[in-house]
Amino acid sequence: MHYLNKMVIRTSRGFTLIELLVVIAIIVVIVSILTPSLGSAFRSAHSAEDKTQAKGVYSSMLLYSTTNDGKLPLPSEIGKRYQNIQHDYSDTTANLMSYMLAHRYFNTDYLISPTESSLLVQDMDETIAPYDHNAVDGDNILWDTNFIADVSSATLANPANNSYAHQGLCGERVRLKWHAGAGPSDINISNRGPEIQVQDGVMTEDRDSTTMKFHGRMDSWLGVIVGGDGSSRLSQSVYPDGVSYKPLNGLPLGPDNIFYLDWNDINVPSVPNGMASGDNWLVICNEVIGENQINVAWD
Repeated sequence: MHYLNKMVIRTSRGFTLIELLVVIAIIVVIVSILTPSLGSAFRSAHSAEDKTQAKGVYSSMLLYSTTNDGKLPLPSEIGKRYQNIQHDYSDTTANLMSYMLAHRYFNTDYLISPTESSLLVQDMDETIAPYDHNAVDGDNILWDTNFIADVSSATLANPANNSYAHQGLCGERVRLKWHAGAGPSDINISNRGPEIQVQDGVMTEDRDSTTMKFHGRMDSWLGVIVGGDGSSRLSQSVYPDGVSYKPLNGLPLGPDNIFYLDWNDINVPSVPNGMASGDNWLVICNEVIGENQINVAWD
């Protein structure tokens, strides 16, 4: 009987400290092995979702064009139908996206990328001022002016509500690209990008931009682009493969930085060095100065 009691005591003892440390060490090793793979898998999933979402934003604009002679939405054109309404009809990002929201082409959360990296960009319906569809009557109020697109002036209290850039709606771009007949090298929607800095003729990306973090690579911008034909893909740089520009002044094809005005190829008396025209220029526009000049925002 005494022997059995000893056996019970011996077989019911807990783990020793050494055994616990060994188990913990094994778990740490397994986690360290799996973490990079899991991180890569999550990034791939978010990138795939982002491609679908950005394409959906542009597809909604193509849907709009089916009842607008093939033209994509343009606030300045929309405003011509409502001359009696006091409204800002300039072709800013806020006006463009807010008009699409007002007419329920997509919801506010669709404008927030799954890869969004800035705390200053949030879904409008998750903030203190959700999009007010009830105030939009289609006659006197065409969109909710509380929608914010300007990332450069966003704060935690008043965040921006949009992750996506669009073709700069000025100059020849509207005629050449902003319509349903645009091609795959006409990039009309993208993740917003970094400001391009030029020194001694060399263009570099602002490495401190939050947009460099979208898809997990910091050495160069990596983001989703959507072509004029509705195709979406992940571009490995600000110079997307297969995207070049044929200047209107007869110069040969050249590489096209989608976040910079590479080409000044329209000669007008007021601009002796040439005016930027139809190359791809993806922007967040916060102010329209004139037909061929806009202010853009970076973060």
